[in-house]
Amino acid sequence: MNDLYANIKRKEPKHKDKLFLGATALALCLMAAAIISVIWFLGYHGRFTDFVGNLSASTTYAFKNDCLTAKVKGRTFKLSEENMYGIFTYLSLNKSGRESKKIPEGDPVELDYGNGTMLRLWDIPVEDGRHYLYIQYTDIKGKIYAYISFKTTLDTVVSRYLTYGNEEITAGS
Repeated sequence: MNDLYANIKRKEPKHKDKLFLGATALALCLMAAAIISVIWFLGYHGRFTDFVGNLSASTTYAFKNDCLTAKVKGRTFKLSEENMYGIFTYLSLNKSGRESKKIPEGDPVELDYGNGTMLRLWDIPVEDGRHYLYIQYTDIKGKIYAYISFKTTLDTVVSRYLTYGNEEITAGS
């Protein structure tokens, strides 16, 4: 009786089977990574599109009501129509950046659109001497959109659109 099972041999997995299973597992992992990346990108793109749409609505409101003001280093400016749309164009067309919830140190430049929305801008110096722009927009409902823009700078916004061609409002006005 002991010899009854002696002739039965277990089949060892073939090398081809192991290779197939490994390749299948790798393919599944790559597909999962690709799907996650696409979902993340579509979410980011949707949030950026919402930000641009809301900023556009705020700019239109400020244009119609002539009420966009900017606070820059203790000075307040009432922005001209050209500068309102200049800021919108500059921020919306330079899309290179990433989302960030970490607010930089220092005082921001603040733009009040008059309808409850605020745009705050910070300068972010980088080690190699370049500067990035931190953008934080709060919409009417209180939702915050925050980005670090790699193609824009605070210096450009201030010199082109805030202090040049705008009316400075004195404290008593």
